[in-house]
Amino acid sequence: MEGPNARKHEGEFLKKLRARLDECGAGMVIPTFFPEVLAAHRDRFPDILIPVDSTEKLQLLDNKISCCALAEKLGIPQPRRFNGFEEVTDYPVVFKRPGGQGGDSVYFPGNPKALRNILAPAKEFLLTEYIDGYDICVDALRWDGFFFAASYRVLAPLRKGVSTLRESLRAPQIETWARQLLDAVDYHGVCGLDFRVRAADGQPFFLECNPRFSGGLASALESGFDIPALLWRLATGERADSAEISFREGVITR
Repeated sequence: MEGPNARKHEGEFLKKLRARLDECGAGMVIPTFFPEVLAAHRDRFPDILIPVDSTEKLQLLDNKISCCALAEKLGIPQPRRFNGFEEVTDYPVVFKRPGGQGGDSVYFPGNPKALRNILAPAKEFLLTEYIDGYDICVDALRWDGFFFAASYRVLAPLRKGVSTLRESLRAPQIETWARQLLDAVDYHGVCGLDFRVRAADGQPFFLECNPRFSGGLASALESGFDIPALLWRLATGERADSAEISFREGVITR
């Protein structure tokens, strides 16, 4: 559905969505972005199935600070964190605001002056070392007893935002960490998780969690992991078995 941005123009978005659902007679709506908006307004759609988790869980996982705190509690490796400017000795570093999407809250100050400027107005932030390496992203679906995760390596990296070239692969340790995070809050739904692998020794580090469809969804679909279809089945009470998924490694998508 084309229309207003759900986060910036919430009321207008909900009104147009309600009209569109009435027009087409849909029984379910699966949001690709901003699932927290529908989670907060389920009462406006009592006749529609919305397969997203609670607002509280979505916010906990989407917030970069609270999600990294959860990962730390679970013992999942992360890049070294700095509490402020005075602790930084090497550049660039990674600065993140708690919220944001598509890289719009991530910056890479490359010198002390740039870091001072970006920290000055910041009330809450996450400041970490920059890991020289490559990104592995995980698309996961967890619903009651079902769990499956598929990974892809970013081949044409962007410093932030949606990757433009990806290759599917299995990353057992990273996928195990992804499940631990989602299990810890009993999450139900779709989630994308980002990891950074250090080039020097292959050590992966958790970066962030995005409780929604990821920008790399095409990689999962082309590799045999049909997330929307599986979510539909699970949300309507049908059973699904992860063993039925024939995931293919080495599939390259743009």
